[in-house]
Amino acid sequence: MSNAANQRFFDDPAEYNRQSGFAGGYGTAGVRGGIWPMTQDKLRPGEVIFRIGHSTLPMTRNMSSPWWMRDESFYEICGASERSRTPLPQLFRMKCAVAYDFGVADIVLEARVARLLRVFAGHGRPVIDESEGHNGQVWFGALEIAQMFIPGLRDHKTGLPTAICHDSIAIIEKYKVSDYIKIQRGRQRKIAKKFAAI
Repeated sequence: MSNAANQRFFDDPAEYNRQSGFAGGYGTAGVRGGIWPMTQDKLRPGEVIFRIGHSTLPMTRNMSSPWWMRDESFYEICGASERSRTPLPQLFRMKCAVAYDFGVADIVLEARVARLLRVFAGHGRPVIDESEGHNGQVWFGALEIAQMFIPGLRDHKTGLPTAICHDSIAIIEKYKVSDYIKIQRGRQRKIAKKFAAI
């Protein structure tokens, strides 16, 4: 028997179907976004996870979003951004299939998992952008980037983080995307200098 903090969302068949539907992009207007193919996974205490959020939303909504990725997926996007000289938010949209009308994608949240969590994992399902100026553009998502949907982080009646969120996700840092890139480059230069001196 799992002792995951959000186990009840997987034990109750109706709730399980509801959450897996959300993860798959099923809503009142049909299918839009989401992940596919979908598998179940677990986040264990000590793991570091990331998400790119939106400064236009309050921190409570950014931290309680169910959409996160493991550190290796986030670093893969950062590396691809550096190699291709494509802005990180643009690479994030391309790799994770995030339309402009989903948000401005201008902040990075880094968090450490404090309690075992069960998640749905998969790759970004193609989504058609409905925003002005991008209407009709299709974002496909990348097969090498796995995303996670974590049920139970937000109370959808109040829009606030649940006790599960507060107990299971410890925010380490919040950066503007532009600041995060500068910080990472600074760290890389320090490491390079350290090894050059050896």
